[in-house]
Amino acid sequence: MKKTRKLRPGENVFVCLMMAFSLFILILAYRISGFSAISSPGAFPMAAGLVMVVSAGLALRGHRKLEKPDAENFADEMKLAVKAVFPKEFVIYTAIIIGYMILLQPLHFLPSSFVFMVVSMIVLRGSGWIKSLIISAVTLACIYAIFQYFFRVVMP
Repeated sequence: MKKTRKLRPGENVFVCLMMAFSLFILILAYRISGFSAISSPGAFPMAAGLVMVVSAGLALRGHRKLEKPDAENFADEMKLAVKAVFPKEFVIYTAIIIGYMILLQPLHFLPSSFVFMVVSMIVLRGSGWIKSLIISAVTLACIYAIFQYFFRVVMP
């Protein structure tokens, strides 16, 4: 007996958004030069947009046969979808990367990279402070030496 899979929370919404995006791409591609000839500037983008529209349509058609996700209503389904797409580790590490980008300008490359590496190791790996400090310092010294002396790149 063939087992059918359930739709993941938010899967239909995502495919509908992809369909809307694909139609938008197809319209923009048509606006380049219309479809006057197969060698016209808009022919390849239109072909790509058409492939996207057909793919999204096939996905939507296939979803009709699948069981709905275990959710009470649309809001509940969206909450489950957000939890699945953005797990806690992803959100935390995204915040760490944004912090690194913000600190890069005022602190410059070496101090901000050192802080980024130490915090990343502690948060992602659960490493201790001393071990993270040592590994980060050695790694950053190697990166600095390679780029400064071998590649002759001035670090920002």
